Amino acid sequence: MIPSLVSDYALRRLEGCRMGSVHSTFATSFNIDMDGFLLHVGSVDAPLSCLGLSIASDEMEGLRTSVEPGDRVVLHDGVLRIYGCCGIGEIDICAAPARVCNVPAFASGELAGIDSLLFYALEPLDLPARCGLPDEPRSRRVLAELARYSAICSCGAAGDAQAASSTRACAARRAMTAAVDYLVGRGLGLTPSGDDVLCGYGTGLRFLCSATYPDAWNLYVRTVRDVAPAKTTRVSEAYLEAMCEGYTNADYLDLLDAIQSDKSDDLPALIETVLNVGHTSGADSLLGFAAAFCCLL
Repeated sequence: MIPSLVSDYALRRLEGCRMGSVHSTFATSFNIDMDGFLLHVGSVDAPLSCLGLSIASDEMEGLRTSVEPGDRVVLHDGVLRIYGCCGIGEIDICAAPARVCNVPAFASGELAGIDSLLFYALEPLDLPARCGLPDEPRSRRVLAELARYSAICSCGAAGDAQAASSTRACAARRAMTAAVDYLVGRGLGLTPSGDDVLCGYGTGLRFLCSATYPDAWNLYVRTVRDVAPAKTTRVSEAYLEAMCEGYTNADYLDLLDAIQSDKSDDLPALIETVLNVGHTSGADSLLGFAAAFCCLL
């Protein structure tokens, strides 16, 4: 079978011949461990993961029921062969169209109004009540600390070097580090809520300041990479690393495009698509995304 779409990030990580095995299975998707890279095989009914590829829903249904964790997988000449209980499933990765999943940098020099645009789209959703973080003051405080760091980044991006190097800025950087340490691995599930918050925040932060104030983005990446190893699940580690390399899932790419293009009418439907991911993953990541834009809810 030929996937409907494949992430360019996954293609880059899957170059050459590799051996692997099925890592985990779900109702409509599964993960494959390919020599350390966690490849997500999903259905076109869900947004494309930056870690993987999407295939037709009917083909996914047949493939999903025939694979189990531990099944052998071989990648050779661009064809992924999965040795399941009902035979060999083949996915021709190289024949599929690729989608660029790299987070774009904000193209305009003017950020005014973007935070309000996003706030008014998110505010009715009551994300704090729908997220998976513990309902405690510390959880609310770390979101505020992430927002404060983003605000300092905005000063640097706007050319205010004095504000970006002030005592308050140094305190914001320390608070961001503490927030990351608190959030990594916090919560239940294959991708704990704290990790989803960090992925959403990183997506927003990269969009807003990676081009205009890269030092702030690079510090956040170094912090996540220092804290994450061995502290969370394998799936979360894979998504956090993709975020650190500047990649995100297709639903966020569509959302960023609408923000970039000032298509406010499109925001509710695009946000709803993100919100529907996982049990609380969508709400968790949107909270982090909102913090990056300094529009806490």
